Amino acid sequence: MPYVYWCARCGARSPEPHDRRVDAEGERDEHRATEHGGLAPAAGDGVRAVHADGRTGSCSGSLLFFLFLLAAVLANCWGR
Repeated sequence: MPYVYWCARCGARSPEPHDRRVDAEGERDEHRATEHGGLAPAAGDGVRAVHADGRTGSCSGSLLFFLFLLAAVLANCWGR
């Protein structure tokens, strides 16, 4: 399962998911050192596991909704 780092204080996030949790934790440590003086931000930060399908940034849900909406509009037009 892929992992991403996030920082609630400054909004930083991993540019890409990491395959290993330890890599995301390393990114967290590097971010803390460069942006927050080595300390954990008061607003919080951490490493989260993300769903593997979320890695591609696909928009299949939006596409399915658009196709359903298009079918509904066309069905309404053919009924007249």
